[in-house]
Amino acid sequence: MATTSELGARLFRDDYRVASANKVEHMLRRIAEQREPLRVSAPGSGEEFTSMLLHVDRAGGSLVVDELNPDRGNALLDGGGPMHVLSRCDGVWAGFVSRKLEALPWEGYGALRIAYPDALYHLQRRSFFRVLVSASDVGEVELQRRGARALFGQCHDLSATGMRVQFRAPTDYALSEGELLLLVRFTLNGFELSAEAQVRFVNAPRSSRLRDAPRTLGLRFINMHSAFEQRIQAYVQRRDRELLRDTGKMFE
Repeated sequence: MATTSELGARLFRDDYRVASANKVEHMLRRIAEQREPLRVSAPGSGEEFTSMLLHVDRAGGSLVVDELNPDRGNALLDGGGPMHVLSRCDGVWAGFVSRKLEALPWEGYGALRIAYPDALYHLQRRSFFRVLVSASDVGEVELQRRGARALFGQCHDLSATGMRVQFRAPTDYALSEGELLLLVRFTLNGFELSAEAQVRFVNAPRSSRLRDAPRTLGLRFINMHSAFEQRIQAYVQRRDRELLRDTGKMFE
């Protein structure tokens, strides 16, 4: 069986990050309801400990978990260092990084209050396929920026977590990695979709001779509504099947 560190190295990547804060809360509650065991790696120790998620308090910024077993792991958390937590949500590996806030009694037993995670990662591969889009499926992409003119481009490929857009460089303020966009708006098979987004990367134009040459922009969707995410996931899965079918025909 892979260790918590090995699983974490595979899982804690941006490709597996759950973008919707509401979905993060839903998944944490599912882990608690299903009474899935937690595998905890304490700071400064290669040893693994087990626990259970007892309570989710998003508004209060905390979770309550059972004391670690073996109990010698609890003292390792007193310094406030990062604890890596792995569990399963509906049978699929999920994980997050947190830290101990305090020890407290909970329903007659010892427990720990830990920080509500800044991010949750879920090893659900199907949702994170990135597919080349058909030009007729996705309309012009509008990027609304803070304190700068809106940009317009064409979607190159799409996944449940983001997209790559081909665009021409802005004439006022350059885009930068990490920039938060007020809104990304586009149509997908006739339905208008929009979400906030963050710039993951901006590639230089392929030709340095052409000042107005197209560039490629990588976006990560944030604060998505569930309907937005579900519609994109459905498209990505359908489009993936289409591309596989077309590839198979090439070898007939």
